[in-house]
Amino acid sequence: MTKILPLLILLTFLFSSRTYTQELKSYETQKANVENSLKTYGELYFKFNVNSKDKINELGRHISIDNVTDKIIYFEVHAYASAKEMEYFSMQNIDFALLKHPGDVGEVKMSDNIKEIMAWDVYPTYTGYLSMMSNFAATYPNLCKIVNIGSSVQGRQMLFAVISDSVNFRKPKPRFMYSSSIHGDETTAYVLMLRLIDTLLSGYGNNAQITNLVKNCEIWINPLANPDGTYHGGNETVNGAWRYNANSKDLNRNFPDPVAGPNPNGAWQQETINFMALFNQFNFSLSMNFHGGAQVFNYPWDCKSPLHPDDAWWIHIGNHWLDTVHAVNPSYMVDNLGYPNIPGMVNGYSWYYVYGGRQDYMTYFCGGREVTLEISATKLVSPSLLPNYWNYNHKSFLNFIKESLYGIRGTVKDSVTGLPVKAKIYVTGQNDSTWIYSDSICGDYHRMINSGTYSLTFKAPNYYTKTVTNVSAANDAVTYLNVILRPIATNSGNEIQAVRNFSLRQNYPNPFNPETNISFSVKEKSEVTIVIYDINGKEVTKLANGVYQPGNYSIKWNASDFTSGVYFYKMTAGNFTEVRKMVFLK
Repeated sequence: MTKILPLLILLTFLFSSRTYTQELKSYETQKANVENSLKTYGELYFKFNVNSKDKINELGRHISIDNVTDKIIYFEVHAYASAKEMEYFSMQNIDFALLKHPGDVGEVKMSDNIKEIMAWDVYPTYTGYLSMMSNFAATYPNLCKIVNIGSSVQGRQMLFAVISDSVNFRKPKPRFMYSSSIHGDETTAYVLMLRLIDTLLSGYGNNAQITNLVKNCEIWINPLANPDGTYHGGNETVNGAWRYNANSKDLNRNFPDPVAGPNPNGAWQQETINFMALFNQFNFSLSMNFHGGAQVFNYPWDCKSPLHPDDAWWIHIGNHWLDTVHAVNPSYMVDNLGYPNIPGMVNGYSWYYVYGGRQDYMTYFCGGREVTLEISATKLVSPSLLPNYWNYNHKSFLNFIKESLYGIRGTVKDSVTGLPVKAKIYVTGQNDSTWIYSDSICGDYHRMINSGTYSLTFKAPNYYTKTVTNVSAANDAVTYLNVILRPIATNSGNEIQAVRNFSLRQNYPNPFNPETNISFSVKEKSEVTIVIYDINGKEVTKLANGVYQPGNYSIKWNASDFTSGVYFYKMTAGNFTEVRKMVFLK
């Protein structure tokens, strides 16, 4: 037996290699087909084989790796390339085979009618999508608002449905995000996210689980992250959808990367800039980015081999998702791609290296926690199959939002004023960017973490750092920990008195559109100025500039003539100075 086994392996290798290389050809022999395909689609979808992960990682800096399958004796790689990227690949002397583009699906059922779209077995036209999103906010004005974070390269809107029982003002609750189709030809979750928005809104007050989520989470859902890619074939069809944006850039390789640097595949695209601006404005505690082409729960890191310090927690929440979908369909989401050797789950780097992915950007740079869900082996599935994928996943959609409610939670506030403090929160002994932020408006923080006992450090500018030891956490449970930070300025008697005599409160509502109220208190007659600055520190208007008698005051600011974004308002009175942040969203 020991002599026969190597022979079988050798024969398998020879047969597999011969079969495989028969369909792979050199660039020169396929040059005409490559050029024709690029003219037709603007990007190529192809496969090739290599012998090492190192080679895959090297190639991944220049082309967009889509999938890697370990064939034991080689790795089969599926990838995309623009014309420029193909110039690089052509010089690598690697035989390859052109594949049918996933977005080339021919006739596909489309509709711009909201009622027809809500049968959930059809893809919306672009105008149908806009109408549906607008209709959500119009039908449920107290639960939903639509936020346009900016336009794509070709001017299409990048929309979020924001769902909360306090949708027009901020409450201390985790901010959660779902986002789909950053690769434009991976459309399964596009329709599923529209259906989830409808389910959350219609279920509020009627379904206990949904009501609890909407009351206790601020849920942001972006059904279509790359509208130019999805509607590359025109606003009336998803046939012809492609992976890249209109500038032939892979948006999920375009974010700052912990290893590859700030610009892994060139200048930031407009869509990337829009997302980054949003993530700089708001803390997202937990998020998921939906893809297609496989069936697997992919978690950080994508860009480096050391495991994330919260690896056990990632595996725990991944198992929650998988157990739920497997209870519905045991044969769904069972790809076994390596560590942690759990069917349907993979640590990203152990699968293949991704440079500039949003998952690692959110987790490393933004203090969030993001995973990538490869939701369907077929990228652009037949619309008739979309209800099946909803049945497989809709319970997990809800359960995953609930994950943001577990862990160590609380508020961080100023010991003198009792006002919220934006603090950076570390787990002692952990590094590798595992910190999170407390919210600047409400002071709440949400540190999801695996069972154990921890020490947490709270750090903020102009405050004394504080460490709390022996904080116990348990999986699927909540530990509350409220923290008071003492401002360094309290060493000065004059500054203490100034704080006691004057106060500036957080504007309400915040975020706002187009009006907000700024309140302040004066306990002794004094000259008061309140000035508003834009994100660059430029003064845009002055709301108060005069002598005020003791009392409580509120000033309304109408920002209709200004652009959306982050603004700061500064109050000065005697020795008292305080600055607060507010967000204007049209």
